[in-house]
Parts: sequence; C-alpha cells; structure tokens
Amino acid sequence: MMPKTLLQVLRRRWYAAVAVLLIGFAGLGAIRSLDPVYWTQAEVSFVAPSGEPAYWIPGGDVASLVPFAALVERRVNDNSDSVDLVLSRGTLYGAGVKHGYSVTLPNTGGQWTKSFSRPVLAVQVVDSSAERVNEVLSAVIKRIQEESAALQKETDVHGALITTVTTPSSPEIIFGGGTPTDRIKGASAWLALAGAVAVAVAATVERQIVRRSVLRRGAGQ
Repeated sequence: MMPKTLLQVLRRRWYAAVAVLLIGFAGLGAIRSLDPVYWTQAEVSFVAPSGEPAYWIPGGDVASLVPFAALVERRVNDNSDSVDLVLSRGTLYGAGVKHGYSVTLPNTGGQWTKSFSRPVLAVQVVDSSAERVNEVLSAVIKRIQEESAALQKETDVHGALITTVTTPSSPEIIFGGGTPTDRIKGASAWLALAGAVAVAVAATVERQIVRRSVLRRGAGQ
C-alpha cells in the first residue's frame, strides 16, 4: 500500500487505529512500572564443634546435624515473610519473585524422592536494589545464627556449640534487569509495535468495509 493511500485509509478509519493505540498505551504502563531486579544466594553451613563443617570431615557424622538444620529452618520461616519455593532447586528470580527471600534445606534427592543429607540452609534474596539485597541477606543470616544459638540454649547445650559458616563469605549480587535504559528501550519497541498493529487493523477494517460495499452493490443489481 502506497504512503498516500495509507494516509487516506488512516483518515477514514482513524477510530480503529486509535482503539489499538489506546490498548498499546495501557500496556505501556506495565513496562514503565518495571523495577530493577537484583538477586543473590548463599549457603549457611552448620559446623560441628570440631570447627569444620561436618560434611567436610572424612567419616564425619552428618546425620546428627541435618535434623538440627531442619529445626532452625522451621524456626526462621515460622511467622516470617519468607517465600516458600515449590521447586527445591528453583530460584526466586526464576520464579518471577521481585521482592522477598527464601530459606530452604536443600533436597539432594531426585524428583520423586526427597533426601536431606547436608546440614546447610540455602538463602536467596531478591529486591529492587543491590543495597537492599545485601541488607536483607545479612538480616536473614543473622536470624539463622540467632535461632541456632537459641535452640542450643533451650536444649541446655553447654561448652562446644554448633556454629555456622556462610559461603561464599561475600555473595555476588546479580542484576536481573529493569534499568531506566531498559524501560526506554522496551517502551520504544512496544510503541513501534502498537503503531504497526494500528495501521494493520485500520487497513483490515478498510478492506472489510470495501468488500461489503461491493457485495451489497452486486446483490442490488
């Protein structure tokens, strides 16, 4: 379709094009509201009184620490804002979570059989800034340490205590997208697509109307 003919179609069927553009602008609001997303993850290992994580000790008895880790996980997650991950190997970021954290005892078994063989709690954090991610991660790790100490105190443990080690010591904070530049690019692409669809819809309406007009004239002869 020639540019001149296209302009004539748009002048006649402007209402169709405007309707599509209005829908496009409504969808643009969702793109503009996208927040930056940052996420990180770390593991908190429960350390036997010998000073080494139990699963690093050849022949060490890991079994006694796994239930302890499970109890700490339950205490940390009870009455908290933590996110319950359905997939034990999934990530908060991959699940579409933009604000939140999770504390889980990793499942080392398969899809159908669960197995908890490591005295470790996996911590994941997702938020809108690297600073916020770091703050939440530190707070969650501190909570794990506090619950671990409180649990041992409640069971009247004295002397050598189970402690924790966080790995990595300085977890990498990963950017997941949503910067102002990304929003501008996304908005530009969305508006270009909406414009193209608006033109296509206007041309389709024009063809349908012309076709019906021709059919009516043919039926009247």
